[in-house]
Parts: sequence; structure tokens; C-alpha cells
Amino acid sequence: MPIVLSPAQYRIFKFWLPPVLAGLLAWGMLLVLGNTPLIRASGLALAIVGVTGALRRFGSLLSVVGGLTLVVSPAFWSQTGGGEGDPSTIVIAIVASLLTVIVMVVVSKRPYVGIGLGIVIFVALFFSQIGTPRSIRLTGFVVGWLMFLVTDMLLITNPHPHDAPSILLDNTAKNGETPLHARPYHVFGVLLLFGVGVINDPILTFFAPALGMALLLSRYRLAWWYWVAFAAVVSIGIRGFALDYLETQSYLMVLDQWRDADRWLSMVNLVVKQFTPLGVALGVLGLARLARWYPPLGIFMLLAYGAYTFFGLVYLGVRREVLLMPLFIIQVIWMTYAAFTLSEWLARGFPQFASIIRPIAQLVYALLPIFMLTIVLNS
Repeated sequence: MPIVLSPAQYRIFKFWLPPVLAGLLAWGMLLVLGNTPLIRASGLALAIVGVTGALRRFGSLLSVVGGLTLVVSPAFWSQTGGGEGDPSTIVIAIVASLLTVIVMVVVSKRPYVGIGLGIVIFVALFFSQIGTPRSIRLTGFVVGWLMFLVTDMLLITNPHPHDAPSILLDNTAKNGETPLHARPYHVFGVLLLFGVGVINDPILTFFAPALGMALLLSRYRLAWWYWVAFAAVVSIGIRGFALDYLETQSYLMVLDQWRDADRWLSMVNLVVKQFTPLGVALGVLGLARLARWYPPLGIFMLLAYGAYTFFGLVYLGVRREVLLMPLFIIQVIWMTYAAFTLSEWLARGFPQFASIIRPIAQLVYALLPIFMLTIVLNS
């Protein structure tokens, strides 16, 4: 008997197919080319699914290319390799969360209840059984999915007038809301992931100003207790950061280093090392265009990027590239949006060849991660 999807289920399937494909490709690359243990490869691949979901509005191909660009950046690829681990817990976490999502999507009229429960189950199992303090896998997972939730929320609530309807949502009002309202899974997902991320590594507290701004722009009526919970997470993060980075590692944090020109050059070179000069140029274009076309989303990303840039300027310790992973994720989003913008400009400049120019321009962008892969494999 063939499976017949409802319109809502089809929208979900259409939206998530490219991110899942990017996650599977990343998983295979990490396992085969990076000789990464199954546990670590699975956690890193799930982070790529979230990042690709954040890029999904820019098209199927560009979102997959953007996700794979992050995979082959030196900081992300540095997590490959290592000793073998027990795969049973990650398999249980994935199977349990996926089964929950599938069952709830099939039987519930609110499929996002299932997705939300699936995320909760996976994070709980991942954090309790797999995650360790300052787990890079968990940090990448949290940041990738935070970027999806906030990007989706701000593109829905603050669309450009020329935007097409959301791929993921219909245009009907429900429970007194309008299509321009954020959904519960946005705001409560942000709080859940932010809390888990801060407990894992307090450096995620640098996201707080940007997340607070995004929530204010979400057009969602947040109860007072939500802001109390958000403030509590921030307080926990500030205390953890003070203990972990300002007391025990105070010799690695020099707060006036942001005034040093050499530190700024070091930060620029760090980004160039990750994505090549072309990637940096694309990032500048993407930020400029995003800030003009989607100001709330541009403000959110600029605040988060600036916060982590400050950390990179004043932190003198090792593993700086890995700790700046959120900054690199934002850089990838800017780069991918720049590729989307360039493809649209070319298509509008030559409308008679638009159907050919768009995919060709996007395939040219795909050459960047291929080139970056050759670099990391030969390093």
C-alpha cells in the first residue's frame, strides 16, 4: 500500500530531505575519509543537518553545499580520527528520537510536537550517555540547531516582501496566530538547546545577546517565566565562564588584547585559513546583502559573530579554532547566502538563460568545498 502524505507532511519531507542528505554525506566522509569513530561522526553529522536546515531557504543544492563546506573546514575536520568508541548509545539515541518523530508525525495533527519530542529525547540521551564537559560534538550539535531555529524563526516573522511562502509552513492562521508569528518549537527549542549548550560549555553564553534580540523580534508573546528561565541560563553560563576561563585559565585570557592590531590580523588569518580568501570575500558580501534584505537576521548573526570575535581576540590558549566553531558556522551561512545572491543577480541579468544560469552558478560554489577537501586531506 503506497504511503500518502498530507500537505503538511509533504512540506516537512520536502524541507528536510536536503539537510538529511547533507548529514548522510558528511557522516560518510567523516567515517571513510576521516577515519572517525561512529559516535563522533554521528554527532558531527547531526550538527551538519542543523546547519543545512538553516540554509534550506536558499535552495536545496546551496544548502547541501554550505553544510559540506563546514565539514571540510580545518577546525571542523580536526575533530576526525581518534580512538574507537562504543556505538551503542548513539545508535539508541538516534533510533529512539527518529521513532518518536515518525510516530508523532504519522498520528498527530501537529507534527512539530513529534519533532520537538524527538529533539528532547536525543539531547537527553546524548548528553547523559555520550556528552562530556566541553564536548565538541554536543557544542556543534547545539549551535547548528540553534542557527536553524533562529534563522527559520526570523525568516518567517520578518520576511522580505518579495519572499515566496515558507516551504515548511502553510499560510493559514492557527489558534489566533498568523503566518508571521513564531511557533512554539522555535522559542522553546531555543531555550532548551541554549540551556544544554551552556551546561556543556559556558562559552556558549556569548550567544545570549544575539538570542535575546532574536526572541524580541520573534513576535511571540513570551511569558515572564520564560525570561526568568533565560536569565537563569545566562547566569549559569556567566558563572561557569568565570570559573573555567577567568579563574582557572586567567593566564590565557587577556581582556585588553582586542586593542592589539596583531590580534585582529590573527583573527582575519584564522578565518582565511578555514575558508580561503574567496570564502572571506563571499562572507563579506553575504553579510552586507543579508543585513539589507533581512535586517533582523543580519543583526542576530552580526551580534553573535561579534561576540565570538571578541573572545577570539582576548583568548590566548590552545584550541582557539575549535572554540570558535559558532563563528565559522555563521561564516558559512554568509558565504552560502552570497552564492545565492550572485546566482540570482546573474539569472536576472540574463533572464533568457535563468533556468541554466542558476544551477551552474551554484555548482561553481560547490567547487569551494571540493578544493577545501583536498587541502585538509593533504595537510
